[in-house]
Amino acid sequence: MEVRKYEGRDIEPLSRAASLAFGGSAEEWKEYYDPDENPRISLDHVHVIEEDGEARAGATVLPLEAFVDGEAAPMGGVAAAFAHPAYRRRGYAGKLMRTLLSDMRGRGVHISMLWPFNHSFYRAHGYELAGESIRYEINPREFETSDEQRNVRAFRDGDMPGVVAVFEGRASRHQMCVRRGAKVWERIPERKEWSLVVHERDGGIEGYILFRMTDEDEKRSVKVLNFVAATNEARAGLFSFLASYDPMDNLITYDVPSGSPLHPYLVSSHVEMNIETEFMLRLVDVEGALGHLRRESDSPLVLEVSDDGVPENEGEYTIGSGKVFRGSGAKHRVRLDVRRLAQLYAGYLPARKLAEYGLIHPDSSEALELLERLFPVGDPWVYPTDHF
Repeated sequence: MEVRKYEGRDIEPLSRAASLAFGGSAEEWKEYYDPDENPRISLDHVHVIEEDGEARAGATVLPLEAFVDGEAAPMGGVAAAFAHPAYRRRGYAGKLMRTLLSDMRGRGVHISMLWPFNHSFYRAHGYELAGESIRYEINPREFETSDEQRNVRAFRDGDMPGVVAVFEGRASRHQMCVRRGAKVWERIPERKEWSLVVHERDGGIEGYILFRMTDEDEKRSVKVLNFVAATNEARAGLFSFLASYDPMDNLITYDVPSGSPLHPYLVSSHVEMNIETEFMLRLVDVEGALGHLRRESDSPLVLEVSDDGVPENEGEYTIGSGKVFRGSGAKHRVRLDVRRLAQLYAGYLPARKLAEYGLIHPDSSEALELLERLFPVGDPWVYPTDHF
């Protein structure tokens, strides 16, 4: 078994294997591995397992950025990890994951995210669930109408800088929200199945909706892909736009962060809604990942971290004094696994609940209070169009 970087000759066997593993055609998968077609991929970040002269498995790290405490940080997005179905259960996936983690550490990428096919598999490699969303199905009549709808119009050439600014302003408030690169933004108006409307007031764009129309079970569905509003006026105008669809023939489907529920603001709260699991997070390099945070407290705290996947992460880290350093430099400490630290890092679960369930181990009530101040509950979220 050889684990190596992607080579041009791999395109045919990888595309065939990916189509068997995930569905879709081999031609569609060739586009996935084509940087001219897929603006998020870098072939230098694709790893392949070859055995007996065959490329039998592959995995990709997308070189992305995610917002951490309002600032963009490098993030490795693990995607397209698969083995040809004929060669499963041979340890290929585990070998690839260990290779990807080592490669990310070598590149100075401290955090990694993915959407799992199997939570337990990725937990074994130090990833942990770090986000949820609420998925709604809403009749258009449940949205309030507003005179602000007069400020909603179709997207025009020249609108993109305003749309990007609104997006980044809102996305940066969500821990771990994926930041879009310029090439991704360029592709959005080119997607013929997507539509974009903006709310513009006083010459400035204050919000937008990116959506697509689908037909399911003889009912048209307006699938909201991005709903971004920088002002209350934009929110009211865009809600009114959704209310304008015929309630007899249309259904609005809409995902929101779990910390920002929609139903309290609808005409009726009796709507169809489901909790959906979102991304898993891995602190590839604990010291580097903690260094991305902008957290301070009155007293420093020692985190005693265990990591059964990356032994280099094992040890003590002192945080809260305006910097992070390895070693013990404070009175109070918390013992925890790297997976629980990832959940705290994302602001997904409260420290007190993790302690109540015996999943983290503060040495005192003071230590738990410090941990709560350093890792408050947030609203982690990635917009549906940025899943990978």
